[in-house]
Amino acid sequence: MTSSDTSPPASTSFLQELYLGRVRWDLLRPFPEQDPGDRLAGDEAVARLSRLLLDRVDPAAVEADGRLPEGFLGALRDSGLLSLMIDPSLGGLGLSWLNACRVVETAASWSMPVAFALAVHNGFGSGVYLRALPPGPLRDLIAGRIAAGVVSGTADAEVAGAGNRGRTTVAVPVEGGDAYLISGEKVFIGNGSVAELVDVSATVVGDDGTEEVRLFFVDTRSPGFEVVGTHEFMGLRGAAFGMLRLDRVRVPAEQLMPEESGGWRMRPEPSEGGTVTEEASGEASVDLGELALFGRHLVIAPPALAVARASLLWSRDFVNRRRINDRALGEYEEIRRRVAENAAEVLLVESLLIWCLLGAERADTRPDLTAAKNLMALASWRAVDGTMALLGGEGYETARSKAARGAPPLPVERCFRDARGLRVAGGVEFMLDLWSAEANLRPYYEPGGPPEGGPEPVGSGGFPPRHHDHLRRLTSQAETLAEHCRAMTRDVPMDELLTRQRSLALIGRIAAELFGLSVVLARSADLAEQGNTAVLDLADVACAASEHRLDGLWSQLARETGRSGADPATLGDTWLRGTGLDFLISGTGAADPSTTGLYDHRSQT
Repeated sequence: MTSSDTSPPASTSFLQELYLGRVRWDLLRPFPEQDPGDRLAGDEAVARLSRLLLDRVDPAAVEADGRLPEGFLGALRDSGLLSLMIDPSLGGLGLSWLNACRVVETAASWSMPVAFALAVHNGFGSGVYLRALPPGPLRDLIAGRIAAGVVSGTADAEVAGAGNRGRTTVAVPVEGGDAYLISGEKVFIGNGSVAELVDVSATVVGDDGTEEVRLFFVDTRSPGFEVVGTHEFMGLRGAAFGMLRLDRVRVPAEQLMPEESGGWRMRPEPSEGGTVTEEASGEASVDLGELALFGRHLVIAPPALAVARASLLWSRDFVNRRRINDRALGEYEEIRRRVAENAAEVLLVESLLIWCLLGAERADTRPDLTAAKNLMALASWRAVDGTMALLGGEGYETARSKAARGAPPLPVERCFRDARGLRVAGGVEFMLDLWSAEANLRPYYEPGGPPEGGPEPVGSGGFPPRHHDHLRRLTSQAETLAEHCRAMTRDVPMDELLTRQRSLALIGRIAAELFGLSVVLARSADLAEQGNTAVLDLADVACAASEHRLDGLWSQLARETGRSGADPATLGDTWLRGTGLDFLISGTGAADPSTTGLYDHRSQT
């Protein structure tokens, strides 16, 4: 990884600076690149996984059977691929986060369930905690299990919803505090049906009645631990997402995450801590919230990039073999434009993936990671959705059906279903927009308000002239964003502001779009200086699309701040309470929807 000797302190966040009206090109440029030696270290792992996938995994069979091939997890273990970033002294490959992303992308380009198994274990599994744990019994336990090749996951989400700050799973101290009995249910747990060791979030009630959520490391062979079943999703069929039940499972107290290590990492608030680019050592260097951000990046970013790239390849395959009214399909302007827009999505996702990891050497990319999750998941969704539209009926048709009639069995439909999961995993987009805005508006509520100072604005001298209009619009909109933030926070207490969720979510989405636009402009300028001038056209397309989305977002925000007429939230409440709007389901003599199979869950049992 590369970084300038004059880089500013890593406490500065590019996204947070945008909220203050400043576009910090000195953070983004020169755009970070992977060190050739580091890339070479990842090449072998990518090649190793590629061979395994070709030899052992039939993606169509995984989809049909709803499970990975027998013995495949063992093959991943034997190849070191379950320990991508673990120190070689523990049997790991010692790869960087970026190389781990390359491995997961390779998996996602072949089989999304394999990608999720790898990403969940390497991004959220027990081995990740070695970066945060101090020396002691728990660290020794995890290190030993990792060295033995354990499959792991994190058991946090519950039926009540992962967005809750509390957890209904409880841990009761027994034996004078030497152990805990854990009871509760967990759902949507990645690797849940195959993991041998899971970290379980549970509420501990103190002697004074206070409640605190803590993490416990639980051996899945423990009495009272049950895998209730495997979830079947719209996509990701074959991924081992499990429902877990714990009935008074005894866990020794030394398997409780120490409070000084953060206690619990699954929280939306930004965390304080060091940098995850440090190697795991015997000393704690990061906190759990930070690890969760980078773990989520490993789960979302590489699959999003794989989806976008595959969509681009499928578009070329389809367009180049089709003719409409005696003309090649690629001769039509709208077709060519759609293909270019898909290519721009690839540039956006790849640039964000790289910045959030390599940029951590010179900036605090933790706030950026939350915004990037939405940007990447939505970009991959636009790419595959646009590709499905481009292919028409052939896009909507399953690969199996296409193969049966002799058509190229491109798995667009399967990828479409898988990609929708990226918008759900790690937080749905409107909640992430809210969390991002909430976190980045906090400086406005600090004593004295946000800092007025900052570096002098960096001009457009280092950018190609053709992008100067994009730069001017970006700078102007960043200033407008800061004006809105000042106006929103000037006279409104934060507790009250947090109730204005639509406005906050729009602020979060606007800031995210400006962030994505900035990253694309910075990276494309540097690539052009290296001789890749075609990227400038691609950046133009990406920026135009982002600016179009921004126009709509600014329009929505203006309506929110000066709204008159009916209150949509009140209308929603009317329907939820059953006090009105029933005419919407009584209709024109059709069957009562509440008695049809679409609504009545009993018809599905």
